[in-house]
Amino acid sequence: MPPTFSTLTHLLRRTNGRFRQQQSLDWGPRGLLAGLLLAAVVATAARFWPLLTNGELAWVALGLAGLGLLVGLLAVWLPRPSLLVQARRADQLLQLQERAQTAVELHHHTITAPDWLIAQQLADAVAALQTIDLSAMLPLTLRRRDWLVLLLTAGLLLTAVLLPNPQTTALLRQRAIAQTIAEETAVLEEVAEEIRQDDTLTAEQQEQLLQPVQTALDALASSGSQEEAVAALSQAETELRELSSELAPPNLQPALEAASETLSNNPAAEPLAEALQNGNLNQASAATSQLAADLPTFNEETVAQLAEALAETAQSLQTSDQQLADAAQEAANALSGEDLAAAQEALQNLAQQLQERGAQTAVSQQAAATANQLGESRQAVAQAGQKQPEEGGETAVGEAPNQQNQGEGTGAGLGGGQSGSAGQSGGEAGSTAELSENLGSGGGSPGPGGSHAATVYVPPPVDLSNIDGQNVELPAECLANPADCGGLLNETPTEFGSETSLVPYTDVFGDYRNAANEALQDDYIPLGLKAYVRDYFSSLEP
Repeated sequence: MPPTFSTLTHLLRRTNGRFRQQQSLDWGPRGLLAGLLLAAVVATAARFWPLLTNGELAWVALGLAGLGLLVGLLAVWLPRPSLLVQARRADQLLQLQERAQTAVELHHHTITAPDWLIAQQLADAVAALQTIDLSAMLPLTLRRRDWLVLLLTAGLLLTAVLLPNPQTTALLRQRAIAQTIAEETAVLEEVAEEIRQDDTLTAEQQEQLLQPVQTALDALASSGSQEEAVAALSQAETELRELSSELAPPNLQPALEAASETLSNNPAAEPLAEALQNGNLNQASAATSQLAADLPTFNEETVAQLAEALAETAQSLQTSDQQLADAAQEAANALSGEDLAAAQEALQNLAQQLQERGAQTAVSQQAAATANQLGESRQAVAQAGQKQPEEGGETAVGEAPNQQNQGEGTGAGLGGGQSGSAGQSGGEAGSTAELSENLGSGGGSPGPGGSHAATVYVPPPVDLSNIDGQNVELPAECLANPADCGGLLNETPTEFGSETSLVPYTDVFGDYRNAANEALQDDYIPLGLKAYVRDYFSSLEP
């Protein structure tokens, strides 16, 4: 039975498959080598920049190697050559002297010939293909040179994966900082949403509270470093604490308690005294309004006692809240007169003032709570990326060990909850290590009169030996007239009075923190030292 064209097609496809197997042994390793070389480039870059950990690099290398191998094999097996191309390739590889190509062209009538010639050419091509040993003509061999290069590259890459990477610490620190910033951003967004949903706040009050928070959120979103994020949070926290202090001065509650003691001696003013004692100004406003309503039922002696009590209340509030003090004094003056309507109006005005002050106090408390949250976020971001204590009780870099009270007058400074003699603080730190030690020496329990009991955070040391300082040359006229050169050269020796060596921690911390925040804005402080100052004061929050 004469051969058919389908027999030729089958033989050509078998030859093409054998050719692809042979090519796979060439291009598969080459693709694998390309993937490993790319992984080697990534591994080299990871040694100079914090990109990947060794474990991640191993997975990346496996992925790139597999991808290279896949690309090499696909380059061999994806193309679909036509039957004529397969015939030409078979003629070339198997030395058929164009038998297969001619048979295909005759079958497709690319070449005009009689039928008997077409049949004979087809039979000749099929016979030639059937007698050829493909395993001998197209052997499946490996290129030793390719595999040697492949093994060498794999060995170098394996070495890079197994050896410690000096960039791992920096990489993990960056990721910890980024993760902490993301977490604190989510927390602040929740705080902002709570403020927006608070129906007790007016639109103006919400705007006052939201502005610092939103500024901090924008800064966190665009911050390029840990220092910028901490500075933004610190600035927002400072603004909110200032707002809280403006709306409700810290010494207002003691003044209200003192006023309540005076009013408690008058039976008619007992509800007002109790409200002031509890710091509930809204309740105090309602009690004052009730006093105005009940005023016609009081006898002259009760009214006189009430006027005297309100006058003493005004005196108590004089140094803490001038507006409330004036309203209380106005009510006392009106009660001392004989005009009942004027006295009731004055009491209603005092009630209105108390109600407004109560609303401000609520906003102040919200501002303080938000500032506390910002402080916690700032602390978390400042301490992000620091090493954790290792097993065995060793203290990691960046954390101060718990210490006991170092005693009074040792120059511990802020961290000890007391201020010692300025002369005992020692000279300037001569090196980064000394600076870190000085900053961390204030840890432990506070002295008498202090209130801070947390450990002091000591940032990891930074090499500042290559950082040039800034030389400042004073004008010659400053020597002749220091008063013209600013307050620093015009300072006079401190005049001491009845000061003591012990100062309550909470009384001095705000001044020191504000001074530090202002100093951080000056250009003459090296960037490497700003982180030390910021982290130090962050850890000392009362």
